[in-house]
Amino acid sequence: MLYHNGPEHNFFITFNPPKIRLFKSIFLIMVYSVNKILAFLFTAGLLLSSVAFAAPKFPFPQQVTYKFGNTATYVDPSVIQSHFDDWKSAWYKDMGDGTARVISPNDSAEMTVSEGVAYGMLIMVYMSSTQADHQSEFDKLYAFWNKYAKSGSESGMNWHVNTQSGKADDGTATDADLDVALALIMAAKQWGNDQYLTKAKKLIDWIKSHDMESDGRVKAGSNWNPGLNSSYVFPAAFQLFYDVTNDSFWKTAISTNLDHMSKCQNATTGLMPDWCSWSDHKATNAGQVSGGSNGYYDDATRTPWRMAWGYYWYGIKEAKAINDKILSWLDQSTFGNANLIWPGYSLTGTSPYNMFVTSTYAGGLGLAMASADNPGYYLETVYDVLANTAGKKSPTSAKGEAYYPATLNILYMLTMSGNLPNFNSMDGLTKYTKTSVRMPSMPEGTLQAVNSGISISGYTEWGAYADKFGVTKMYPDSGSSGIFLNGDGTAVAAIEFRIAPEPTYEAGVELQYPFAGIAVSLDKDNGYHDLSNVTKIRLTYKSQGIIRFAILDKQTIDNGDEGGEPGVYLHPTDDYVTLDIDMTSKNFGTAYDAFVDGKFVVPSWVTNILNRDDAMKAVRGFKFEPKMQKSGYGNIYLRMFELYDADGNLVKDYLDPNAVSIPEIALSGRDFGMAGNAIRYTGLNAGARLTVFDLNGNRIATMTLSGSGEIPLESIVHAKGAYIVRLTDKSFSKTLRIHK
Repeated sequence: MLYHNGPEHNFFITFNPPKIRLFKSIFLIMVYSVNKILAFLFTAGLLLSSVAFAAPKFPFPQQVTYKFGNTATYVDPSVIQSHFDDWKSAWYKDMGDGTARVISPNDSAEMTVSEGVAYGMLIMVYMSSTQADHQSEFDKLYAFWNKYAKSGSESGMNWHVNTQSGKADDGTATDADLDVALALIMAAKQWGNDQYLTKAKKLIDWIKSHDMESDGRVKAGSNWNPGLNSSYVFPAAFQLFYDVTNDSFWKTAISTNLDHMSKCQNATTGLMPDWCSWSDHKATNAGQVSGGSNGYYDDATRTPWRMAWGYYWYGIKEAKAINDKILSWLDQSTFGNANLIWPGYSLTGTSPYNMFVTSTYAGGLGLAMASADNPGYYLETVYDVLANTAGKKSPTSAKGEAYYPATLNILYMLTMSGNLPNFNSMDGLTKYTKTSVRMPSMPEGTLQAVNSGISISGYTEWGAYADKFGVTKMYPDSGSSGIFLNGDGTAVAAIEFRIAPEPTYEAGVELQYPFAGIAVSLDKDNGYHDLSNVTKIRLTYKSQGIIRFAILDKQTIDNGDEGGEPGVYLHPTDDYVTLDIDMTSKNFGTAYDAFVDGKFVVPSWVTNILNRDDAMKAVRGFKFEPKMQKSGYGNIYLRMFELYDADGNLVKDYLDPNAVSIPEIALSGRDFGMAGNAIRYTGLNAGARLTVFDLNGNRIATMTLSGSGEIPLESIVHAKGAYIVRLTDKSFSKTLRIHK
């Protein structure tokens, strides 16, 4: 569902795309007899009775610094714990017969896949703490695994089970088998019981015989090998299997599969397809998997995480090299921030889903930075997304992420934070003291009063603004000028902030969308001016976070799209740079253009796409605002702001005393807008809510409306200035900026 609202029309998409999983073609169905089921239950009972329970030796949180890569020491263990608690209540299901499963509702809530059981076992090992040990849950999940194992206990599990009918598709999925073998080895160390290690070794032998080719290539599963699934290449597991078996085959598996994977990567982006041909290393849909378009989708996106895991644990250089090929494209295309990682890409880096953020991709792709030589602050932005993306509290909840992204969310945070170490080799790992994510502080210099006359390139009418909902933090405070005078007499327009995450849509709940930024008006009365002769804007700036430079034009307001003005996204930079922004027609997008460098685009909810002439014929100013859906730190420091015409001349006659006024607008259907000195509304349901904010983010008036009518501005707004008015009426919402 597309939902937009709030003073700056930030947008939020709630969309949990169905995970189109492995092999949706027809497979052989294995029907278990009653005797077979009883035999498995007996096996499960033996397992539970034979494994002694002991306190975890490596209780969560471990918070150790890995020997290799970049450990995210600012991850809050309480956030991981909260996400785990929600995940366990939604997806872990005790079956009441000594087994438990992880609900994987791709086609029904009664579906269970081996992948989910394997992930659950990993999570139970690493989330076991002195307060809550999860060995019992681990054992029950493993009992379910053995109940549906392909070849009896300690073999791989048939990949798909309809737990309503008790039927299982014949054949394993190798990624799940690898995860369970690793989880068993970790369980042996976590609970000090070598029975787990014995079972792991038997499963490793089975994997070698059934899930791997003799030359070390990883198959899709016991019954098929349609091509290379890069997310099944698990270097950390292969090296661990060598450590516990001393079988050189697993060393070969590392080099062989990473060599094939490298050849499957796109030369420009470094992205790999869900499935890749073993022979020509081109994308193939032989596995009939997610997307169906031979791109980087739900399977492949786990690959950078798998590679980072291998580098964290063992410093596997070939795994790091896989991730390194992705870094340049990733940093450039997402403006250095995981808030702009989209859920799915073509191999050339375009996305059909460039409007929402999910844990599956933000973490999976973002963790390519975990093994980077210089990740900057990128991993912090990955954490911002993961920490502020909640999972469902039950399978039927409308709010929150579903099984697949919610499960990976926990595993990603455990991995990046040093809470998923190799219990088999803890020597040399040191505990760290938790650090903090970046927080804003007051910019340097002396803050100037509003209307002080201090200018940036001749512009004096600057102002900072932010919501006052209680989470967003900004310096200087909302309502100030945002102009700082340095000791050398130079001036800079500046803000630093940490913006709150956008809310998750809930039916019937009035949502408060965070906003912040700094804006400049072309005159003190916020009048509109014809800037048709402006063909270039020159900025000298430095910034962090995702900053959008947007035109405050009249046509957008006339169209009812306040907050959806044409804007350009600025690449973050630690040092001041000078940027020339093309203001000609060729640089204005005709649609939501996926953040093409330097091109003016609008949010996806805007239906009235402006051309250049409409946008520039009446402009009252410009704004710099953060656009980080899942929260984050940012800043903008601006020390030059100049307008140029087609001849390269500096435009100075923008202060036209004949400013264009906002005309009355005609309304039809369910709507509201300005009509002279009144707010006019029409077609509202009973209980519609009108809220008025000042530019400091303070709520100054609230009223309920219904039907049609007018409200004189004087009755709700008593002082001159600019205000934000928001109307919500069931599924309808609209926001205007008004001037008195």
